[in-house]
Amino acid sequence: MAYYDALVAKWATLTGTTQSKLAQINALTVAGAVPQKALLTPSQILNACSFAELATLTQLQISQLSLLLQGSSIDASVGTNVRAGVSAVLAGKTASLAGLAALVAPYDTPALPWITTPVAAGGGGLTGPVSMNDLAAAGGLS
Repeated sequence: MAYYDALVAKWATLTGTTQSKLAQINALTVAGAVPQKALLTPSQILNACSFAELATLTQLQISQLSLLLQGSSIDASVGTNVRAGVSAVLAGKTASLAGLAALVAPYDTPALPWITTPVAAGGGGLTGPVSMNDLAAAGGLS
């Protein structure tokens, strides 16, 4: 039963029918693990880059980078054209790319399902989706 303590505790916070609760718990992700938009200022992006590498950019690359960094807030989230463009302009600039990767890393955390996330990290610590068998093993949850 101790194996299911996290399930029992989470189950108590859900509402609805047993089937509804199963759907809710299997759809949960660990709080704070969902990727967030990487909304950054142009200064944050430039400060993450190596000045020595920026100094080697061609005039065309500088123009492209300037266009990508226009505005007071830049969406550098995974999959955006801005992120792809900045990466393309800085291709081969290893220090700058490493600095930018570190800058956006906190925003790139993948969503983790509650059920398989370790209990110590706020998850259920189970091996797969919660089933009726798990509910029975956890003491007959309904």
